[in-house]
Amino acid sequence: MTLHGDLDFEGAAELRRRLPVLLARHQPLHVNLDLAHVTFLDCSGVRALKWLDRCMRGHGGTLTIVRPSRRVLRLLRLLEFDHRLSISQEDWHDIVPPENWKTIRLASPRTDRDPSLN
Repeated sequence: MTLHGDLDFEGAAELRRRLPVLLARHQPLHVNLDLAHVTFLDCSGVRALKWLDRCMRGHGGTLTIVRPSRRVLRLLRLLEFDHRLSISQEDWHDIVPPENWKTIRLASPRTDRDPSLN
């Protein structure tokens, strides 16, 4: 599964709204969550990742954060989430058939954000 856009308050709400439907429909035992195209991550987004990890574990599954952008990875490391969540830099597109790819487009990157927050 690939996320595009900002994983902020709005993006996290969108993720929490759309993911249960996808998970119920496909019932995966493992989710590769590709964050290469996530342009911004705040505490709401981090909480959404924790929520998804708990959901997957609660159903006997696992979550792997795949290819997080440098900024996202830096924040996850600062919060020591690299010890709590499985994080991989490998490209999963080579091992998962295209018909199983899912993309969730979050809110578009905001232009009013302070550039120093990136």
